[in-house]
Parts: sequence; structure tokens; C-alpha cells
Amino acid sequence: MSYKNSLKLFVSNFALVWKQLLYSLIIVIICGLFTYLASTPIINLLNSNGIFDKISNLLQTVYTAPSEVVVTFNETMSTLGSVLSSSFGSLWGSYLGLILLGIILPNILIQMSFYNLASITYQKITMNMNVKYIQNGIQNLIPSIKYALSNILFTLPFTILQFAFIIVFINTAKTVISSLLGLIILSALLLILGSFKLAIFTGIAPNMIASNMNPFTAFGKSFVSTIKHFWLIFSMSLAVRLTIIFVNGIIALFTFFSGLAITIPSTYLFIAIFYVVTYLTSKGERYYLDDNYIYNPVKYVIKQEDYTQMNIPEIREVKITTTPIKRSGRKPKNND
Repeated sequence: MSYKNSLKLFVSNFALVWKQLLYSLIIVIICGLFTYLASTPIINLLNSNGIFDKISNLLQTVYTAPSEVVVTFNETMSTLGSVLSSSFGSLWGSYLGLILLGIILPNILIQMSFYNLASITYQKITMNMNVKYIQNGIQNLIPSIKYALSNILFTLPFTILQFAFIIVFINTAKTVISSLLGLIILSALLLILGSFKLAIFTGIAPNMIASNMNPFTAFGKSFVSTIKHFWLIFSMSLAVRLTIIFVNGIIALFTFFSGLAITIPSTYLFIAIFYVVTYLTSKGERYYLDDNYIYNPVKYVIKQEDYTQMNIPEIREVKITTTPIKRSGRKPKNND
């Protein structure tokens, strides 16, 4: 039900996608400019060693000689690795700037906006309040920074594991058959790993928003909740992950990747809504699906102690008796 309700709420709150898109474009422009300035020496080094030509040849091989893709890819990665490692001593500052400005900073800024989306969604579906994107982002600046920084730490093991899977695939894919089989196994592993990560992180942002927790306490709460309802949350996370992959893939294929400008911000909004909905559902709390409909995930049963709490007098059994009524002028009939 969380998946279905998340889709409904995503459609009704689609206007947030345009705000997230504008925010993402600003991040891309600013971080892209600083990253280019920091990595100019690396770009010149790769160009002088013909790395860009090899990458272009790899892309052409995908269409002209698919059977040679793996070999060409391995050769390109081997050359790239040797060039970068041999120049590390002289260009370490550029490498550091590339990592900080091209990877870490954009990730922090995006995760801050994700927290903002989750906060807006939480207020919308729990209190039916419409809050402004920028204003809410400023008000939640400190907790969003905490969330973004902790997210790097929490996701680091998953990132390392993903790279390990990819490296194993590159080293074992030597033939067409092994490449195809390895690609299937790699895709399955990455899908399961991504779904598991999505599942255990569902409650971090909502717990921080609802209870003003620090990220580490919120992570503990999220992990415990996931373990209690693991297969349900994992199955829904798997459905969410498959939906994201399918939609992004189809849109990218038929729009020559230009449609990703819409689907990527949509992905962040959809996951934020899914996090909040899953959190509220696991807590058994009601939330708005629209202005006129409230979804109650748990059917509440009135218990005996509720009468005491609400000062409702206890209802006792009353014995009902009847008395014949005397009518003037005649005796009442005996129906027995």
C-alpha cells in the first residue's frame, strides 16, 4: 500500500519536481564550473595521452562491434588507470579538488535538497500544510546539513561494495558469454544492494523531521523498524527501485538522455515521498492522500481503558421489564 500511495502523492505533488529541477541546475552549473577549473590539468593530461579518443572509440564499438566492447573497455580502463596513477604525485591537488568539488560537494547539496523534499512532504501529508520550497530549506538548513554529511558515512560501505562488484565483473568478463552472464549477475546484485540500502534508510529523514533526532539515532530507529517489517519494506523498496530504473531507462532511450532532466528530480521526490509514507505506515499513523481523504493504515479498535481516558461512563447491562397498562372501561388483554 505504501508504494501505491506514494505514486498517488507523487502525482498530486508533481509541482515540486520543477523546483527541484531548478535547484539541481544551479548545483550543476556552480559545481561544474569549479570542478572544471580544478581539474583542468587532469583534462589536459588525459587529452595528451589519447584517453578521450579511446573513450570515443569505445562508444563507437558498442554499435559497430559489440563483441569487442569488453576488450576495448578493459584496455581503456587499464590505460586510464596507469596514466592517473603515474601523475598522482604532481597533480594531487587537482585530484583532491576533483573529488571535493565534483563528487562530495554536489552529493551534499543534493542530499540537503532531498531532506527538504522529505520535510515538505511530511508537513503536507500529516498536517495538510503547503510550505514553500526555499523558505523550508532555509528553516531546515542545519538538520539538512547533518543529514547530508551522515548520509555520506552511511552509504560509504554500499558504494565500496558496488565498486567491488564492478571491478570483479571487469576482471572476469573476458568472453562474450562471460560478459553477458556477468552483466546479468552484476545487475541483479546491484539491484538487490540498492533496494536493501533504500529499505534500511527509509526512516532516517522522517525520524529526524518528526522527532528532531540526530542522524545516528534516526538511523538506529530506521534499522530496527526495517528488521521488524523487513520483507514488506524490502519488497516495496525493490518495486520502487525497479520503477526508477525502468522509467529513467525508457525516458533516456527515447529522448536521447534529455528527458533525464525531468526524471532525475522526479526520482528524488518519489523516494522522499516513499520514505515518509513508509515511516507513517510502519508507525500506524494516518496521513492525507488529498485534501478530502485521510488514509488510516491501522483499523483502530476501542479498548476498555479508552473509556476511562475519555471519561466515558461504563455501559452496564440493564434488565428491561414490562408493566401492563390499564385502560379505562376495560381490563387489559392477556396475550399469553
